[in-house]
Amino acid sequence: MDEMEDNEKAVEGALSTKDLQRPLPEKFYTELMELIRANGREAIRQNKIVSHETSDNRRDLLVLAMRELRGLGFTLESPHNLQQRHVRALAKSWEERGLSASTIANRISALRALSIWIGKKGMIQKAADFVSNPSVVHRSQASTEDKSWTATGIDIPALIGMIEQYDPRVGLQLRLMKAFGLRRKEAVMFRPLKADLGLGIRVRDGTKGGRERLIPIETPEQREILDFAKSKVKKVNEHIGHPDLNLEQAIRRFNYVLERFGVTKNGLGITSHGLRHQHLNDLYERITGAPAPVRSGSLTADIDQLTHDIARARVSQEAGHNRLGITSAYIGARTSPKRTDEQKADIARFKELTKIDDLSDQDAAELGRLIQKLNATCRRAFKFDHLCALNFDQG
Repeated sequence: MDEMEDNEKAVEGALSTKDLQRPLPEKFYTELMELIRANGREAIRQNKIVSHETSDNRRDLLVLAMRELRGLGFTLESPHNLQQRHVRALAKSWEERGLSASTIANRISALRALSIWIGKKGMIQKAADFVSNPSVVHRSQASTEDKSWTATGIDIPALIGMIEQYDPRVGLQLRLMKAFGLRRKEAVMFRPLKADLGLGIRVRDGTKGGRERLIPIETPEQREILDFAKSKVKKVNEHIGHPDLNLEQAIRRFNYVLERFGVTKNGLGITSHGLRHQHLNDLYERITGAPAPVRSGSLTADIDQLTHDIARARVSQEAGHNRLGITSAYIGARTSPKRTDEQKADIARFKELTKIDDLSDQDAAELGRLIQKLNATCRRAFKFDHLCALNFDQG
């Protein structure tokens, strides 16, 4: 039976756990590992390197995908033989098994990287091209749920205080996450004496992709927590993680302590990452004077576009991201005010009049009145005049 016949037969039935755990042939596995070692740190679309964590995740996803291919009846002799039909078969299996949009998209992304490494750039484009229902791989970057601890009614000082009594170091790591929006790994590896620059802190250890960033110290709470952290170390290069544990063990300890106190999705409905959301949403509110979109449902019209963009830029910078758009994953997306039927009719008439080359006096007067009316409406909504003028194409 050839490969195609094997595949058609295998796809009809559900994959068993045994199928998914089937080891790869030694030669195939060695080739795959060589490709990953040579290319695994390279970003797909940008001229930069990815973190070791991302590289390791790619490796795990590719090994899993290749095992699953064999479970589906494909017998590739080499990773270089990967073709579109293999990706389609995998995507179909994932879709039928009900895997989440992010899971399917991440797995196809790993396969896309592999296709580039084997000289088949362009073979895998959009994840939606490989599934029967594109909506299953549609991911909205904008958060629709406030993941801050306060959103679930948690008394943050009380909970962290209890954790601190059980494990002072983990408690301090949590306090730093809330005060500066640090990631878990950044908090575990934080070196307070080295990080303190006076007016801000330098975050370097544990960052994604090794991207260093500076975070201003703007509140008494931030200065107090930083000074407290500095008092817990004796040397400039000393971190606040457990001195007798390596990084992997320290992160496991961190996770264990949080699980013990119910800081999980299935427990209190929160995660440690929620403290990062807490800081970034609080930062947005401190800058604009209004809750972030994810907290308010829709941004109040009292916030003009410039103020909103300044706040987003600060959130992006403190989060350690280069792209401004990533902020919506923390603070949500700003929604535009809905237009009334009258406004829609005015905009349609405005567009109709602007297409006329030789306006009559009556039409010219009407156009002038429409411009004044629409700009007045825009200014009331956004309070930022130069963004409003004649900008009626959206919505």
